[in-house]
Amino acid sequence: MSRTVITLENDKSLNDALKLFQTRVISMLPVLKDGKLVGIVTDGDIKKASPSDATTLDKFEITSLMDTVKIESVMSKPVDTIRSDHTVDEAAGIMLSKSISGMPVIDTAGKIEGIITKSDIFRCFVSFTGVSNKGQIFAFSLPDKPGIIKNLSDMIRNSGGRLCSIMTSYDDIEEGFRKVFFHTFDIGHGTFDSLVEKFHGAGELLYVADLSRGIRMVCKK
Repeated sequence: MSRTVITLENDKSLNDALKLFQTRVISMLPVLKDGKLVGIVTDGDIKKASPSDATTLDKFEITSLMDTVKIESVMSKPVDTIRSDHTVDEAAGIMLSKSISGMPVIDTAGKIEGIITKSDIFRCFVSFTGVSNKGQIFAFSLPDKPGIIKNLSDMIRNSGGRLCSIMTSYDDIEEGFRKVFFHTFDIGHGTFDSLVEKFHGAGELLYVADLSRGIRMVCKK
């Protein structure tokens, strides 16, 4: 989460919010009343509430109009929040199910500790997978049986490779199987090709990539 949270009081104007969005790198503003979270306003809310480009008002009239609109009249409420002791994947699940781009992070007393957005989720995903290491990626469809992932992990280690991450999914695959994604690094160019051949005999290989050389291959249509 981002720990520095810029907030706005509920009696501030639409113009006050607009100035913050223009001068700070933010996508949403928690709205407070007497120190308590009562709503949230996004840059999209500001655009919807602002006069359109087709207006006949001049810029001074627009500013005057926006000064009269209270932020509490355009904010979204109630606010979807998440506790600070929850996980990133829980946050991503809530944001996806609610179709929201972010939410405040609160402590057990309801005090705002931070804010988490889609950008934070993306940054965590890149960190978790290790894809920024420019290593190798191997994607499989594997029977959901004990020991099969260890077998492939041992093959990677025996080839001199190191594991960045192992991710699995049961989505969009037949029952009794799961998708498994290995992100690795330190696999030499020649070793990579021979390891791919071994993988073909060890499971159903869906996709391979050596990001250090820009090589990508879809193994199953």
